[in-house]
This record gives sequence, structure tokens and C-alpha cells, in this order.
Amino acid sequence: MKPFLFYHENFSIPSFAFMLMMASLVATGFAYLMAPRNKLSQIIILDLGILGTIAAIIGGRLFHVFVEEFGYYLQHPSHIYQIWRGGFVSYGAFIGLGVALTSYLKFRKAPILPYLDHLAVYACPFVDFFVRLGCLLAGCCYGTPTDSFLSIIFHSGDAGSKYPGVPLHPTQLYSMAAALMNFGFLLWLKKRQTFRGQLITSFLLFYAVSRFLIEFLRGDPERGVYFDNVISTAQIMSIITCIAAGFDYLKLKKKFPLV
Repeated sequence: MKPFLFYHENFSIPSFAFMLMMASLVATGFAYLMAPRNKLSQIIILDLGILGTIAAIIGGRLFHVFVEEFGYYLQHPSHIYQIWRGGFVSYGAFIGLGVALTSYLKFRKAPILPYLDHLAVYACPFVDFFVRLGCLLAGCCYGTPTDSFLSIIFHSGDAGSKYPGVPLHPTQLYSMAAALMNFGFLLWLKKRQTFRGQLITSFLLFYAVSRFLIEFLRGDPERGVYFDNVISTAQIMSIITCIAAGFDYLKLKKKFPLV
């Protein structure tokens, strides 16, 4: 679609990298503004935003390098840091975020679950939305060919190179729609929250299920597929996430009820 928002031989702005920064700014800014309503520290939210951005980018990139395309980066090690080429795995970002944010909150002796619940509503869906917008502009994470009226034709990026002039499932738009639905669901659930940790585990469950289903329409084999394209790396991670988040949901429901 538009891999570069601005391009000059001496300076360019890659769309995907720009949207990563937009994801960080919008998510951190919204979580910061809403923090007083939940009696949370805005300073801690800002710290989490900065730390989370770094951890998510590193985690998402390393997951892609070592899990999905290790052979390629062995041959092209200089491409590891070039995130504008694409290659950013959301589950790797979640792992990086989880480790970094919980470690920081423990260090600050701040309550972990209230902050994670807050970020689940006012930050995570926006990160997901803007990252997928970056994928749409970059022409990565594309769908399979389709004759449906819900289709998109890419003229650049990986999708444009592999399927020039071919209508594809707009899986990026599907993921963006799922992020907005997740946000709406979490806003509804927040008013009915019954225990600490309910929002973050619900976010993970919703994301994992929607990601698992959308993966069936993905057409980019470089994301990692197994058993003759039956299942992808993301679907395996979705199953693991569902099991872990479901277990935590039940555990936290008993352990941290809201009186």
C-alpha cells in the first residue's frame, strides 16, 4: 500500500516503524489520561509506556528472528535491526511486555494486577490496532487470494510482490476490527468487573481466539506454518495463551475478588 510515508534518498519514514511509535504514543497517552479515574499513578503509567515500548519492540523482533526466520537472519544478520523491513511478532511483544512490566511494578512495589487491568483496557487494544495499520501500509501479514467483495489489492510490499494485482483477504483490517471489538468488550466488562486480573486475562483470551481464527485467512508463509500449512506459529501461541489465560482467569477469580 504505502511502505514509506515519506521517502527521499537521504531520509525516509517507514510506515510500519512510524505506526509502532504511534501505537506507543496513543496507548501511553490514553492510559495516562485515564489513570486518575482508577486511582493509579500517572508517573508509573509513563514509565510503563517507555519501558513497554522498548520491551515490546525487542520481544516482537527477537521472536520473529529466532522462531520464524532464523535461517534468513543467519544469512543476513545486518537485517535484524531493520524493523522497517517487517518482521514483528505480537506474541513476542506480549512476552517482552509481560516480563518488563511486572518486573518494574515489583521493583516499584506497586500493585501489579490493577495496572495490568488498566493497560488491558486503555492501552493494549490501541497497540494492536496501530501495529496492524502499520502492517496494512507496509503490505505484510497479508491474506490469501479471494473473490469476496471484502478484498484488497496490494501494489507494493511482500503482498504486492507475491500476489501482484490479486485480490486478497484484508487480514490486517480484520485484525484492526478485532482490536476495536476487544476494546468495546473490555469497556463493557470493566463496569462489571468482579476480580483483579479479570480484564487482562479477558483481553488475552479475546485476542488469542480472534488471532487464531484470522490466521486461517493469512497467506504469508514466512510467518511460520507447519504440517503442510495446517497450523501456524501464531495459532500454536494462541492455543498456549488461551490455556494459560484461562487458568489464570479461574485462579485470580478465587484469589482476588472485588468486595
